[in-house]
Amino acid sequence: MITYQAEKFADCYQEADTMLRMQYEEITTCKEAKVYNPNYYRYRELEDMGMLRVFTARDDGNLIGYFVSFVTPHLHYSDTMFALNDILFIHPTWRKGSCGYRLIKLATEDLKNFGAAILIIHMKVDYPFRNLLIRLGFTLTEENWERVL
Repeated sequence: MITYQAEKFADCYQEADTMLRMQYEEITTCKEAKVYNPNYYRYRELEDMGMLRVFTARDDGNLIGYFVSFVTPHLHYSDTMFALNDILFIHPTWRKGSCGYRLIKLATEDLKNFGAAILIIHMKVDYPFRNLLIRLGFTLTEENWERVL
């Protein structure tokens, strides 16, 4: 049975490492400049400051997906609390069903209750899930471009 819940980063980050490495291999661009080396200490600091929210999907207790966001007032709009999705991943085995929808739906509701007014999700162009985001009420507002310097 698949469950969806908010969890503490400190309680699940070690378990997530295998999936984080899988995600890195699957979607990271410019690997020559982006070496896999998560700053877990900083994530724990942000969680302790109340600026990190972690949501997980589990099948019979086993981690199959996560949605992690930073929550803070925006520097340009200091009266508005933003949730900026840092990382979203569903294990490939569970991508065809409703797992992604349910995980994002939970995160959206929780983040709103947490005080966020805006949720921003960045999406890799090679792995689009636009239809899902549109179904959940998101609007395409920006593009990101990158280059190794």
